[in-house]
Amino acid sequence: MPPRAELDHHSYDASDALAKASIALSSTKRSSTDVPNLAKAKASLRQRERRRRPRLVFRSTHGITGSVATLCVCIAIVVTASSGMSIVDQAPKQTIVMERPFKVVPPHRDAFKRTAASIYYLSARTCWNTISNNNDALNWIWGISALCYAIIKFIPNPRDVDLTNGNTWVFVIPMAAGLTVDALFQLPLLQCNDGLCWNEDVITQIDLLWVLLSGLVVAFVFTLSFRGVLEIRRSYWGAAVVVHAIVAYLIAKALPFLRKQVL
Repeated sequence: MPPRAELDHHSYDASDALAKASIALSSTKRSSTDVPNLAKAKASLRQRERRRRPRLVFRSTHGITGSVATLCVCIAIVVTASSGMSIVDQAPKQTIVMERPFKVVPPHRDAFKRTAASIYYLSARTCWNTISNNNDALNWIWGISALCYAIIKFIPNPRDVDLTNGNTWVFVIPMAAGLTVDALFQLPLLQCNDGLCWNEDVITQIDLLWVLLSGLVVAFVFTLSFRGVLEIRRSYWGAAVVVHAIVAYLIAKALPFLRKQVL
């Protein structure tokens, strides 16, 4: 049988048993006037159990190899994107993609930097999903770091935003909104509600990998366009379709979670 790793969905630690025992004991001692408090305690316990991820049980080396491979791929992507920053000056400053009924003039160098920043973030998110645990301190450090990074890198300075440029609405605002909302829900306080958790049930690992792959493909397509291999207008609108399709898909997945979060 090939080596493998399996998820143990039935493993509980000592704190689980202790918590359940304490609730069972308290239920025999409390009077009928304490029923609301008991119900609240049970609901809190159920929420903690939902948040806990199933433990990964390594049957052989396959699971370890897969985890290490994921981390190595993310590191390689970050290194590749960083090395590409040295050729930003070779890209044209801007291209007039459309003039009527409104102008669309993408600033390619700024877009290249913004795409690289999104690649860094998605790689970090993928790594975090691989190595994260139930350590509250680490979860808060990651959540605050992700949110600060998103605010600095993705939310444009109001002085630099040209709302009359269609590129702002085609690329800048959708990317800023999507990535910043994802970073916001990395905070442990907001990450889970009564029935769902953001990283496990809404934006899953496979979603992150698809978005990361799409970003890499779009970056490569624009590189070919800057070299004259592809027509830049077609590349631009093709990339716009990809970005808006991703945003629409993620909104559809996030709506049930957001409804519960608000209500």
